[in-house]
Amino acid sequence: MLRVVLAAVLATAVLVASLPAVEDARADRTATALDTSIARLSAAGSALAVGSDATSDPAVAPRRAVVLSLPRPTWTAAAVEYVAVGGSPGGPGNRSVVTYAVEGGGETRRLLSLPVPVRTPGGPVVLRGRGERSVSLSLRATGEGDAPVLVVGRGSRSRT
Repeated sequence: MLRVVLAAVLATAVLVASLPAVEDARADRTATALDTSIARLSAAGSALAVGSDATSDPAVAPRRAVVLSLPRPTWTAAAVEYVAVGGSPGGPGNRSVVTYAVEGGGETRRLLSLPVPVRTPGGPVVLRGRGERSVSLSLRATGEGDAPVLVVGRGSRSRT
């Protein structure tokens, strides 16, 4: 009987000692998945800016849709609180940055490597929940010397 109690106490102690490492691994796995989606967003924006001609008419502006995957919380992946393109939620937009927060962690900021500035007319595009969320990119001329900008908006496709 004493051996069973001792084994249970030892197993509990080992489990409690390993939980912080498990939580860190979950957050790291989720951050890696988000960083992959952000790299696709940056690549699509760069390809659009380099391979297309900007126009001031939004109806005919060159467009791309990029799907960002927000992982489901599991034993191996942490929950995503938000992903925001163009700045932090509630803050100013028009920045070449994507910020995100993973459950239990602080805000992470990733710069987008783009040859043109980013514009988010309604403030940062904030994505919440889980599953696939679409972001639209369009290359537009500003009218100020017709300098191109990459306008980011919420896409039409979302799947959970």
